[in-house]
Amino acid sequence: MPGRPRDTVLLTEDERAELLTWTRSRTCSQARALRARIVLACEHEPTNTAVAEHLGISRDMVGKWRARFLADRLAGLDEQPRPGRPPTADDDTVAHVLVRTLTPPPAGARPYWSTRSMAAETGLSQSTVSRIWRTYGVRPGARAAAGPRRAWSLPDRAEELVGLFVAPPVCVLAVRAGRGSSTTAAGRLFGQDPEAAHVLSVACGFAALRGDGNAPGAGHPALRAFLEQVRSAAGAGAAVHLLAHGLPAQAYAHLDPRDPSTPPHPRWHRPPSLAAWTDETRRLLAADGHTPRETTPDPHRLRDALLTWSTTWTPAAAPFTRVAAARPSYDTPAIRGRDNDSNAPDARALGGPGPSTATRITSSDAPPGAPVTTDPVVCLLRDAVLTGGHRPGERVREAPLATRLGLSRRAVRAGLRALAEEGMLDPLPGGATAVPGITAKDVLDLYALRASLGALLIRRVAMLGPEHLAPASAALEEVRAAARDKDHARLREVDLWFQDALARTADLPQAARTFEHLTARLRMFVTMLDMDYSQAFDTITDEDTAVHDALRDADGNEAARLWRVKIERCVRYMIAQLPEDDIAPHLWATLAGRPRLG
Repeated sequence: MPGRPRDTVLLTEDERAELLTWTRSRTCSQARALRARIVLACEHEPTNTAVAEHLGISRDMVGKWRARFLADRLAGLDEQPRPGRPPTADDDTVAHVLVRTLTPPPAGARPYWSTRSMAAETGLSQSTVSRIWRTYGVRPGARAAAGPRRAWSLPDRAEELVGLFVAPPVCVLAVRAGRGSSTTAAGRLFGQDPEAAHVLSVACGFAALRGDGNAPGAGHPALRAFLEQVRSAAGAGAAVHLLAHGLPAQAYAHLDPRDPSTPPHPRWHRPPSLAAWTDETRRLLAADGHTPRETTPDPHRLRDALLTWSTTWTPAAAPFTRVAAARPSYDTPAIRGRDNDSNAPDARALGGPGPSTATRITSSDAPPGAPVTTDPVVCLLRDAVLTGGHRPGERVREAPLATRLGLSRRAVRAGLRALAEEGMLDPLPGGATAVPGITAKDVLDLYALRASLGALLIRRVAMLGPEHLAPASAALEEVRAAARDKDHARLREVDLWFQDALARTADLPQAARTFEHLTARLRMFVTMLDMDYSQAFDTITDEDTAVHDALRDADGNEAARLWRVKIERCVRYMIAQLPEDDIAPHLWATLAGRPRLG
């Protein structure tokens, strides 16, 4: 008796390609491959009976998977929860197992986690750990492996990873595409981490696990900001490809309005499942494994930042955002302006590449001395330490901070270590930290280095030309606004922000990073001394304007001289706030020299 007609199955090109891949894959389970053959046969056969006879299976099985595919498409072919006793591992336990793989295994064990060592660590059975890892595509210690390219795959010419965004249930990986790269695919985001593919699997698995109950599209404003940072990090004219999981289909058009006046649009790639997302990242990283590694990894490793964020995550937490530093440009155009001994022509005049326009820009709301991609725990701790009323030389206690901020002591300890690496705190034996002491010698030490490094960066900005001054110009407007409003507390912040903007514009990443660490320590000094700028509104505005105007005129020597004048005034003013010391008044001029007269 012929079976009754069912709804017609119409496949898209991407769905048909994915189903064919399942039927031909040696690693795909037999059950999934059979479901794929059922759906492919349903496209050509209108009845369940015809499909059942063709494949040698029952009509009920055909009807079951036809209906599931029509309801949920490819996702409907995944295993569904079975009735009976609930699983022994709840969501919190599964999240703990995923995140635990980012930490080193126990001493004496293998160099990476195994199901046996993880089971012993968590108290779960080995089969439960294995099932969790299979579900979320987590394979500690496994090397990136090449796989087949699908219709939605990233391009084969993908150069490197430039950004990662995680806001459950959304996970987006940004990849720079082009030709002529001298870095690996992991590139500036991971450096030489051999387990980059594993870290990305944990990130996407954690997002999928913790995404239940979140409103679709809740993270779109933060995602738009992430896309702007990624464009800047990729460089002018570079194509950016985005591998996305968990993002609602209607969100793509909202995020990408297709405005022809903007730079090349990022291209979205939408894997049909979590497993496909992780497989694609492994394919990307494996494809570029032969390329020599010439980049320096980010000093704050992405693995550690993701570990801190995931262990303290709550539904109200800010998204995890990591963007690679802007691609440096080491061209050497001539210094233009007065007192210039170089007559070398500009590189662009010879047909060579001009300076890179991809600079790291921080908004006026970001604290000076803070890296652009700092993790949220470090941000909270930085503000807590600055407002905590600590005395110079006092140890920073972890327990009160953990209670006050609602964090674990482990997260606080890791964040305080990060602040010590920035230079804001002093490291103590045993991993503790303390507020730096402030003596006249400490002030001279800090400003002597800041004067020399700032002069180098300012001369570099003059080499790039006035068209690169947009971040510094925006910061200068904030300085003028604070001066007009007579807001001396705000003026302290935006004056340091103006100085950091100049450092980032210089396109010398290591020097700029060192300068920002000096800014973090200087900000600590200014806060602890509660320095009053109410009598310096006009002075600070005039100094910053003079430096900016000299750079606008491409006069690096004059801008560096004005910078030294500003530094000397700051040194004398800060030392005047300290108790009497045995430092001779002329020591600053002896150490740093006197700026020449204009």
